[in-house]
Amino acid sequence: MVDSLLPLPTQDRFELCEGSDENEDISNRCLLGKILASKSLNQQAVSNILLDAWRSRAKLEISSWSENSFLFQFEDLEDHRRVLAEAPWSVMGNLLVLQPLSARVSASEMVFHWSPFWVQVHGLPVAKMTKQNAEFIGKRLGNLIGVEAMHEGLLLNRSYLRIKMEIDVTKPLPLGFFLQHNSSSGSEQMETWVHYKYEKLADFCYDCGRIGHVNSVCKFVSREEGKNSLYGPDLRNS
Repeated sequence: MVDSLLPLPTQDRFELCEGSDENEDISNRCLLGKILASKSLNQQAVSNILLDAWRSRAKLEISSWSENSFLFQFEDLEDHRRVLAEAPWSVMGNLLVLQPLSARVSASEMVFHWSPFWVQVHGLPVAKMTKQNAEFIGKRLGNLIGVEAMHEGLLLNRSYLRIKMEIDVTKPLPLGFFLQHNSSSGSEQMETWVHYKYEKLADFCYDCGRIGHVNSVCKFVSREEGKNSLYGPDLRNS
């Protein structure tokens, strides 16, 4: 009974000032990134690798915010734009997921589930290699960003379609699909396996198909299930 009479701990509520003059600068010049690795990476090594890879025209500051998460502060807006446009990037074989820093969101609220990739679609019959079909496939793969296409007709400048999109990296990478179509004579229905290849694909697990770890530490499928996996190095573009 005595305990029930004790006052509850005070729960303070504050309103804090915002650095309003700095909000736009933060949004335009900063990126927050997370490296999807199964172990903690050395901050100095990460900084050296990215400074060399990005070769920014102006000053770039890299700060470690938490394990494998980093804040990138660009002095030059064009450097900021180019780094985002040329994503994905990898560090020591591990995918770096980038997103603009929002001044109104805490770092702990930011999620790193989506990363852009150029995806190649191989195995389509020539008659199916159109911009319309590329967009159809892309919208089912993830968040469509764009299609490499100079016109609306047949896209025959390559032997495959090339689609840029955001992929949910928390899920197994899509492998491809079966295309139903008529045979060349038109007399029977056929199925053709159409497969994907990913450009600049970082290390991923050949057992479960997820980015962020390799086979030796997979917790999503059993070793026996992993033996029957269809994932392997062929998912990368040659």
